[in-house]
Amino acid sequence: MKVLHLDDHVLFTEGLKAVLSHQYGYDVHCANNMEQALGALTDETDFELILVDLTMPGLDGMAFIESLLERNVFIPFVVLSASEDLWAIRKAMEKGAAAFIPKAHSSQEIVSILQDVMAGNMYLPKTIEEGLASLPENEPGCDVHKLMASYRLGKRQMDVLKLMQQGYSTDDIAQVLNLSRNTIKTHTKTLFTSFNVNNRLECVRYAERTGLLNGVLK
Repeated sequence: MKVLHLDDHVLFTEGLKAVLSHQYGYDVHCANNMEQALGALTDETDFELILVDLTMPGLDGMAFIESLLERNVFIPFVVLSASEDLWAIRKAMEKGAAAFIPKAHSSQEIVSILQDVMAGNMYLPKTIEEGLASLPENEPGCDVHKLMASYRLGKRQMDVLKLMQQGYSTDDIAQVLNLSRNTIKTHTKTLFTSFNVNNRLECVRYAERTGLLNGVLK
């Protein structure tokens, strides 16, 4: 089975790749950031399964999942993560994740779950399933979508804003998002105009104060 594994922890991805390849015959391709993962999906179209971590610097696993949906990539994907943030897990499952597997699981357990997923089944650890069942309907905190609407911002502008907060340059952002430099400059100008600021630092600080960069994106 050909698998794409997105995770910024190189030791973990390479270790799991060695086990899955040598012991189980999987063909595992590792990507350490969203740009590499999207590039792999562009270059090769025969992946049968995607493994994705939720917490990564820059654009995280959720942004990658949303990119899969935007690109109409119909490959089953599984969240394999050390993070047990119930809100994030619920969001990933709502967006189509076939399973959530904690990184603490053994390689044998992971393979067993992946085989179940490929057979059309879903998987959640019992503790996670119980935790999700007890969550309230709405997540507490600031609703970023409402703020986005009030500033007339789209998803791409939010992606640019988030990467700007991480310290990415215009060229880096263009590369990560697979967009032209001019497009990124246009999005940046829109952000400056919306917030009535003059530079990137002011832009990020304003977004943090208003909750756009630390609120809840539902």
